[in-house]
Amino acid sequence: MTIALAVVMSTFAGLFTGYWLDTRVFHNKTFPWLTIIFFLFGLAGGAKNFFILSKRFSEELEAQDKKKLQESDKDDYHDKSSSDS
Repeated sequence: MTIALAVVMSTFAGLFTGYWLDTRVFHNKTFPWLTIIFFLFGLAGGAKNFFILSKRFSEELEAQDKKKLQESDKDDYHDKSSSDS
C-alpha cells in the first residue's frame, strides 16, 4: 500500500503543480503544456519512488528472513545438543 500511495501522490503532485502554474501564474497562456510537463515529472518521480521503496522493502525482508534463519539454526543446535546428552 505504501509504494502505491507514493507513486500516486507523486503523480498527482506533478499534475496539480503544472495545472496551478498554467492557471494561476501564467493565466492559461501556457495551458495545457505545463500541466503535461509536470505530470510527466510526477510520473518520473513516482517511478523513482517505486524503485527506491521496493529496494528498501526487499532489503528489509531479506534481513528478517536471515534473522529467522539464524534463530531457527540456533534452536536446531540447542535441540541436537540436548538430545545428545
